[in-house]
Amino acid sequence: MAEQSVSLKRQVTVKTRITQSFRDKANTELGKEVALIDQQLHQLEAAYQNSIQQLEQLAQQGQDVSGGKDQLDRDARQKRLQMTTLKEEVQKQLGNLDGQKDGDLVTTGLLESFVDLKVGDPIYDRIRNTVIIVEDGNITDITSEA
Repeated sequence: MAEQSVSLKRQVTVKTRITQSFRDKANTELGKEVALIDQQLHQLEAAYQNSIQQLEQLAQQGQDVSGGKDQLDRDARQKRLQMTTLKEEVQKQLGNLDGQKDGDLVTTGLLESFVDLKVGDPIYDRIRNTVIIVEDGNITDITSEA
């Protein structure tokens, strides 16, 4: 008779030990992300202004564009809010990084892995959250959180 088993998905947390190298790399990456968001905000504004001009031209031709302008305003406002919120989150991450001391652990990712369970296994020990500790891009430890 075949042994009964099942594969389950479990969460794996990646934690990174703060080092000067990590801090420099994270500051560079987060700074690039802020610059990219700023660029996207400028593009959004340019596209909005272009669309407004097109609607004004249609209005001058006697077409009713009030509904289109209202929708355009709502869409632009929503996209601006989303991008501004994202920028604030990235800037907060930058600020939080400055407050961390070398050697501190910060969560930098969540992954999923599968674990095979069979009859007789201690289930809670097997599905407990696994943590991968990374320092300067290298795994230094793999543990289970209680």
